[in-house]
Amino acid sequence: MPIADFLTTIAQVAVSLAGFSGLIAAIRTASPDGWHPRDIWSLSWMLGASIGALILALLPLWLTLFHWPDDLVYRASSAVASVFIGTFVCVMVWAGRRLTVGGHPPRVPIFPSAIALLLGFSALATAAGAAGWLGRSVAPVFVGSLIALLVASVLVLAVFLVLLARIAQRRL
Repeated sequence: MPIADFLTTIAQVAVSLAGFSGLIAAIRTASPDGWHPRDIWSLSWMLGASIGALILALLPLWLTLFHWPDDLVYRASSAVASVFIGTFVCVMVWAGRRLTVGGHPPRVPIFPSAIALLLGFSALATAAGAAGWLGRSVAPVFVGSLIALLVASVLVLAVFLVLLARIAQRRL
């Protein structure tokens, strides 16, 4: 399967996750209790990771329109991915830390750290690809970093849904 097919599939999954996040936001808004600060944080993780994966998956396809060599396309895409993922992780860790200091600790204690480590490692791997240290492995590492974004989004979504189900059961 050509790498363009993988990228297209990742973009399709990312659009689905972003749409599902929007659906959760619409349903949760109808709740009489409103949003808990950690719910907003979780939704930000889901949307940021899924929309980031979508744009980054389409980036190499757009760059091929310039007729650049494949190596340059994936190195440039890896550079953009590294900056995006690194910035995204830093912002989300900072926001999570502010919530914890403000009296809203993580509901699943190890989970935010695990997601941050997964994506932090992904950012480092794509930076190595952008620098040319990975040789011909740059495209698979780039695709792997996008899959890591999708995995992070799905895991946050799963935890979010489990927590919502627990809240609903307590009300019954």
